[in-house]
Amino acid sequence: MATIQNTATKQLIYLNNQHTFGRNQQTSNTYLSGPDISQFHALILWKNNSWHLQDQSRNGTLINGKFLNNATIAIKKDTNIKFGEDPSASWTVLDCLPPNSYLKALDGSEEIIELDSYYTFPNEKNPEYSIYQSGEGWKLEQQEIIKDLTPNQQYLLNNKSYAFFENKSLEDTMDMGFQSSDAYFQFILSADEEHINLKLIIKNKKIDLGERVHNYILLALARKRYNDFKMGYTSIDQGWFMVEELLEELSKELNKEIDIYYVNLNIHRVRKLLLNIKPYGNLFSNIIERRPKLLRFSHPYFQIIKEEKSIGEILP
Repeated sequence: MATIQNTATKQLIYLNNQHTFGRNQQTSNTYLSGPDISQFHALILWKNNSWHLQDQSRNGTLINGKFLNNATIAIKKDTNIKFGEDPSASWTVLDCLPPNSYLKALDGSEEIIELDSYYTFPNEKNPEYSIYQSGEGWKLEQQEIIKDLTPNQQYLLNNKSYAFFENKSLEDTMDMGFQSSDAYFQFILSADEEHINLKLIIKNKKIDLGERVHNYILLALARKRYNDFKMGYTSIDQGWFMVEELLEELSKELNKEIDIYYVNLNIHRVRKLLLNIKPYGNLFSNIIERRPKLLRFSHPYFQIIKEEKSIGEILP
């Protein structure tokens, strides 16, 4: 994330993708005082993969000592920005990394947690909470509960309060030419079903997701959805699997005792795997949907192939 530092106070500011500066405390991301500061003095924004400063003031802004008034200029690392005459109005650009969404600690420590696409608390080996980006926005998952993250709202995570700040990058808004409604997952089973390979098919492009333990969970949920589909259930009602029944079925399938911790850990792993598929993995990260004591395969389209024959499919 891009940061600027006040040359007098050493205060650090993490830049939002559209970051406003001015004397209006209600509308400015960073409040500036002083008689020569305008209500809406300047805007720093991320555009065309670089940062720019747009002056909107009466008295102008000095960029490396050069006067800028009601105009826009690109800024780089070590650029000096002076919004007014007072020493406290002088800032230096420390870096020009792209904007990221982030969590900011509210305990006075100024701790910042950057959110690329996936983050877990307290760590990946013990994921009590996970935050991930889906096609519908940022999600917060805690065991059986998934809820939307709302910008500027406060959340208690790992016994610490954070505020969530959302920065949409170019990747979030660009037309990638891929739509989740045109895609489907393909399960390829060995004859004894001990090996399950998973692929994601997007407009005839095959993305191999490999043979992984979590494929057993996904296959069980997909089969439940397919059976409900054959029974005529509506899409919104298809595939819901009682967690206790799923644990019992997986224990028999894998020949070992399976608990909810095992299932939750593998749900985290499959989400992370999908989010690493750039630039559109976030469209599929919510592959498993949750309700209290219920799970289901959330993507509506898939195909199950065994010995080169389809034994179950719901295709777009």
